[in-house]
Amino acid sequence: MQKQYRLRKRSHEDLILDLLNARGVEQEAQERFLQPDFERDSHDPFLLPDMEKAVERILRAKKDGETVVVWSDYDADGLPAGVMLTQFLRDIGLNVIHHIPHRNNEGFGLNKKGIEELSKQGVKVMITADCGTTDAEQIAFANELGIDTIVTDHHMVPASAEKTLSSAAGQQGDASESVFSAPLALINPKRLDSAYPFDGLCGAGVAWKLVQGILKKNRPEGYADGREKWFLDLVGIATLSDMVPLVDENRMLAHFGLTVMRRARRPGLSALLKLLKIKPQTLTEDDVGFMISPRINAASRMGNPLTAARLLAAEGEEAASLARELQALNDERKTVVATTVKEANKRLAEATPSSVIVMGSPNWRPGILGLVASSLVETHQKPVFLWGREEGLPRESEGFLRGSCRSDGVANVVDCMRLAHEEDLFVDFGGHHGAGGFSLTQERVHELHTRLEQAYESLRSEISAAVEVQIDRELDLAELPHALKGVQKLAPFGVGNTKPLFILPNVTISNIKLFGKTQNHLGLTLVKNTARTEAIAFFSTPESFKKPIAKDMKADIVGHVELDWRGQPRVRIVDIL
Repeated sequence: MQKQYRLRKRSHEDLILDLLNARGVEQEAQERFLQPDFERDSHDPFLLPDMEKAVERILRAKKDGETVVVWSDYDADGLPAGVMLTQFLRDIGLNVIHHIPHRNNEGFGLNKKGIEELSKQGVKVMITADCGTTDAEQIAFANELGIDTIVTDHHMVPASAEKTLSSAAGQQGDASESVFSAPLALINPKRLDSAYPFDGLCGAGVAWKLVQGILKKNRPEGYADGREKWFLDLVGIATLSDMVPLVDENRMLAHFGLTVMRRARRPGLSALLKLLKIKPQTLTEDDVGFMISPRINAASRMGNPLTAARLLAAEGEEAASLARELQALNDERKTVVATTVKEANKRLAEATPSSVIVMGSPNWRPGILGLVASSLVETHQKPVFLWGREEGLPRESEGFLRGSCRSDGVANVVDCMRLAHEEDLFVDFGGHHGAGGFSLTQERVHELHTRLEQAYESLRSEISAAVEVQIDRELDLAELPHALKGVQKLAPFGVGNTKPLFILPNVTISNIKLFGKTQNHLGLTLVKNTARTEAIAFFSTPESFKKPIAKDMKADIVGHVELDWRGQPRVRIVDIL
């Protein structure tokens, strides 16, 4: 994959106006974008489908003293969502169990064995967080056991589920199979019948709307106005972790989520930040995305997701030990990923060259294969599809191989899998342009490479060999401090609001150094006239760029502007031209 850089036309002398214009923020919306407001930017929760039914059922469960379970996904979206819902419902007087499926023993989403166990514990209401939209069979089973299911989710609603919901709405009391398998409530902004003005919420964002709905309908006596805002740290972690667009309501949730996180009121999060040597007061979206989220996800990848949930919910002395446990799991995850990457690269060196990388092993853990695939894409610049096998899955899943895939930035991996899916090659597959997952039976795995290679080749004529990268603005080295102030006003950054990319022309590289435990990061000193600044490129060497670098040479630096650990401006290098 080749990158072609294009400098945007400068439309305003003012840096902030220029960057807002480049992001398509119209003049009348610019003040709103720069200054998120909690009340103004929060949409009415009752515009979401089934919110009224869900709130009424939860309040009835409280009145009747029924046991409720919050069933959450095990990633850095579902876990904070589950902890938030559990703590909130307990705070307002409900008897709540928090259930998180074990990746190895239960797999993703709802499962009948877990539902049966919860029924034996007297559960009458099940509330999902970041899952459940496609689990019609499991929801039907819960109905049989007398459990009412309230789904809060943000994943795409399949056509079959839309039909079921339509039937349920139009035929109240009908006992047909499609109606029977519908949940009591499916709160999902991606439903076709949703009147909610924004469909980009993450799973925790949807769960948060349920919290708002309950309080709007019936705020308990003694539950002070605004008390619920302290849960925004959890919503913020999820929003910044789950690659949802940081626009509209999400921008507000991420902004105030970071504000709450910086207050360091959650002991478990404080203990983790202390261990990572991150000052809460200067916490950024990068700290969440690159430091906190991987450690939350490491719990389910390498151990038990309850470790991460307990950390987020911790109250006392156990916070520090849970932070150390999570750090140890993350270190183990790094080792397993590195070992798997090394094995994959060795096999690739001995294999016949191919336009796509497809490989697997029964000994590879599916939970870490997305990370391995990302590493292989960086090295080989090809789409990557990897499979492995979980140990300890339920009997009905035995013989299934599960995999992850990553795009080279050009090919759409879902399109590749769709074309390869002749004669039902996959048991299931899904994802988006850049990343996805799949499962298939062991009997069909020998077909996988040929089918995916053929699919990619058939798409190749429609795929450009180069990716055009937009550079927002040209900067002089002396402008960095001023530019940084402007950039910070546009944060937090993520999908839908990417970090501004600058080009610093004709600077001199006066110093080159490698740093890190294994000397795998690059540090430069950039000089132009009297201006001087530091620049870094993680996991890079002087030979990593289009123009290999040497001391005292002149170059054009493409990169982002950020604060270093001392609070000084620096450049995060993307490329050297």
